Amino acid sequence: MLNPRLIVPIFFTLSFSTGISYAEEVTSIAPSKIVYEEDYIGEVPKVLTISRLPQSIADSPSAVTVIDRETIRAAGIVDLPEVFRLIPGFYVGTNAGYVHSTNHAVSYHGLTTAYSGAMQVIINGRSVYSPLYGGVQWSELPLAIADIERIEITRGPNAASYGANSFFGVINIITQSPQTMSTSSNNSIIATHGNGRNEAFYRQAGKWDQLSYRVTTGFREDDGLRERNDFKRTRLLNAQADYRLNDLNSVEFEFGLVDGARGEGNINEDPILFLPRTKQINNHFQLIRWRHNMSETSDLTLQGYHSFDRSDDQSTSIDISTLFPGAVAPGTFINEKILVETERYDVEAQHNFSVGPHIRAVWGGSVRQDSMLAPHYLGTDKKDYFDLQRLFGHTEWRAHEKLLFNAGAMIEHNDFSGTDISPRMSLNFQPSPNHIIRIGASSALRTPNYLEEKFNRFVTAPTVFPGVSLLAQFYASKGNVKPEQIVSREIGYIGKFGRLNIDSRIFHDSISDHIRLRGRRAGDFIPPPGFVRVAGEADTGLNDGSAVIDGIEAQVKWQILSSTQLLMNFAHVHIRETQEGLERNYEKAMPNNTFSALLTHKFNSHWDASFAYYQASQATMLGDGDPVDLMRRADVRLARKFNSGKWHGEIAAVIENVFNHQYEEFADYNTLGRRARLNVSVNY
Repeated sequence: MLNPRLIVPIFFTLSFSTGISYAEEVTSIAPSKIVYEEDYIGEVPKVLTISRLPQSIADSPSAVTVIDRETIRAAGIVDLPEVFRLIPGFYVGTNAGYVHSTNHAVSYHGLTTAYSGAMQVIINGRSVYSPLYGGVQWSELPLAIADIERIEITRGPNAASYGANSFFGVINIITQSPQTMSTSSNNSIIATHGNGRNEAFYRQAGKWDQLSYRVTTGFREDDGLRERNDFKRTRLLNAQADYRLNDLNSVEFEFGLVDGARGEGNINEDPILFLPRTKQINNHFQLIRWRHNMSETSDLTLQGYHSFDRSDDQSTSIDISTLFPGAVAPGTFINEKILVETERYDVEAQHNFSVGPHIRAVWGGSVRQDSMLAPHYLGTDKKDYFDLQRLFGHTEWRAHEKLLFNAGAMIEHNDFSGTDISPRMSLNFQPSPNHIIRIGASSALRTPNYLEEKFNRFVTAPTVFPGVSLLAQFYASKGNVKPEQIVSREIGYIGKFGRLNIDSRIFHDSISDHIRLRGRRAGDFIPPPGFVRVAGEADTGLNDGSAVIDGIEAQVKWQILSSTQLLMNFAHVHIRETQEGLERNYEKAMPNNTFSALLTHKFNSHWDASFAYYQASQATMLGDGDPVDLMRRADVRLARKFNSGKWHGEIAAVIENVFNHQYEEFADYNTLGRRARLNVSVNY
């Protein structure tokens, strides 16, 4: 087991003995647009997420979309998960669930659950998924959407670069660098108001000698959906600082904190599960990164971070004597403290270098320790520890001016599934300057999370009979769950036709050892002496299924006029179950067809507007999901920029679902109608 107290000494020992680099920070992506692969035919900026090498998107081994901060602004988006509606193949569903799931469901290519644990999400190189359930609590991230510079989304498995949770893809959120924000001082106020949502942030950025910094603080208040107990009240603090030691070395620091409360449970009382309640939340992180430029063709990076997440609430049942008359005394209640604490320590080193003019490579490794305290879910008051070690490498070989090979792999060892390897290979062929064909294959794994490996959830209650208690065993995972595996193959095409750009690909994904919580026979459990079992089947984590996912997705960008741009995304996904047995509804666990479009127009230097349209066909998500019908939603936005002396900014009116089509997302209790709000930003 890795002792977290050893991480800091290890970090500084490695720092001063080797130096480092995380693949150097890239300059800003071109403003006022979504950046697609086709934008990068020719002289192009670089992205980092795919291979950990700075590459043009045309040279990357997998499909990737980059959304910049200007596009987020133009679409009027204030909830981070809403950004991913603009990515082909993504499903985004507002969900006001019951357990850690008053949260958006975000998935790519299917098998969607409330926790969506098959996507790796990283912020400035820091992984943010929960080891308990494998997903991300989007509303609890210590991040203001106004601080985002761009988001790089890998569309396809990327475990070769980022490890086991990069099963369907990677979302890499990159915030604005303090170095690029201001050379002196920069103050901003950002506020949103409307439909039960209020938030305000203050940001200051500046420079002092060789130190550049940014500090953002503020609050969010969101009443959530009607007739659901899903409110959120949080306070946020986030800070970044970059210190340039000399021409060869720089150090970066990051810190974030979120504190507050949110609602969980059902407003319609459920006597056995969860009544409405308020959950207290607190999480924070600290990160340090050292970059060292060894030569013109070689650099090193070392980074270490620590994160801590805590949620705490109390669940109280109704008087359960009404459920067991005569067996339980009147006035008997079940009171449970639902405490979850997770902590993560991670240290990573990375070396980028070139071997001659045609070969570039990157290699590195990391160690991580997660700790988990969750008596309500694991059935023990003791902390549990999960250790992970990784080695990765990637090589890019330009064999010919029209041929580029990429190959890479990651070897991982962890306490749940042992040692695994995830490889990837691709060939990019450019027959002419405006056309690219990419052929690629990759394999990835998803390690079981704590709920799948060690879930042990039960409730006990005394009876009127001496020495006898009732036992309701809801979950009892047996352990030894194997990791899920995916083998993905794709053919991609990128074409540029004057003002029209197309990026499309066909894919074939084979998934085996799919993990799900499934009921076991009551006879599998013998209650301890003095207990009488009163519940039915207890669920356990099992490898219980395989599937094939085929489909096609396309992105189109049309520069209609110099001031008018249309962005469109489409995906057709077909899932079929390949293992006979229990009914799993894999085929319905993703809309067969999804479509999105964003039309933007600038009237002049002061006024601009946008129209967005989103559509998803009917689906039945896994786990807590219910059948939901076709979803159609249209958003409009009108914005006015102003400039008065040192004050400048923007006022924007946004209406979501402008035609008020009542629709449901993820489950039938998530009903959404028309919503309006005002977004204001002021800089001085």
